[in-house]
Formats: sequence, structure tokens, C-alpha cells
Amino acid sequence: MTPPGTREWFEAYLAAFNRGDFPGFGAYYADDVAFHGQAAQLTGRAAVLDFYTRVRSYLDEQLELLSFVAAPGGDRIVAEVRTTLTAHRDWPDMPTGAMQVGDMRQSVSFIFYDIADGHFTRIRSARFSPQPGARA
Repeated sequence: MTPPGTREWFEAYLAAFNRGDFPGFGAYYADDVAFHGQAAQLTGRAAVLDFYTRVRSYLDEQLELLSFVAAPGGDRIVAEVRTTLTAHRDWPDMPTGAMQVGDMRQSVSFIFYDIADGHFTRIRSARFSPQPGARA
């Protein structure tokens, strides 16, 4: 088994997330995970999975790892991630702004993952907006 907190372990999480494998990516969350994202502030694995079930009913969400840093000991990851959202259904009351079927939106975020006992215990996300002309 790949050790928690390593790039390979994290890439397996992203792969499960990208293919919509809820049991696969849900296994990475602690029962009481604290999730602080752009569109929601949640507590608990069940709440995070319920949130993503709703999101996936409207959107395809794909995460692309741009850069990765792991703390020695594997208790924290910092990742720069490009998120691509593609609406497959209108979502007029989407928390971060309405989307219509066919709309695509991309953003880059820095995401901090705290890890204990092989699970994410806290996830904090901050959106990064590069300057015009800069590479993201």
C-alpha cells in the first residue's frame, strides 16, 4: 500500500475524484473531516460526499495537479490544483455563480490537506488568480 501523504497516494485520490468514484475518494476523508472550500464549509465525510453528490448532479469536475509539496512525516500536503467545471445541466443557484448546460469554468487553487491516520482531517482551499499573461 502507498504511504499516506505521498504524491502517489494523493494522485490516487485525485484519480478516484476525477472518475466520480465516491467510495474511492471518500475513503480518504476522516469521519469528522473539516472542509473549507470555495462553495461550502462542511464537517464530516458524509456532508462532503453529500455535497459532491449534488455537485456531480450538475457538473463534471476534474482536478489537475500542477504542483505538490508534502511535509516530512506525511501529515500535510499542499497542492496547486487546476479545477475544470463543465455543466451538464443548468445550475442557476450554484454557490460560486450560475452555470448553464455546456458552460466551462476553470480556476487554480492552493489546497492544504492535513492528514492523520491515513485520512484527510482538514481541507482548506484558496483560489489563485494569476495576472494577465502569466502562466497558471
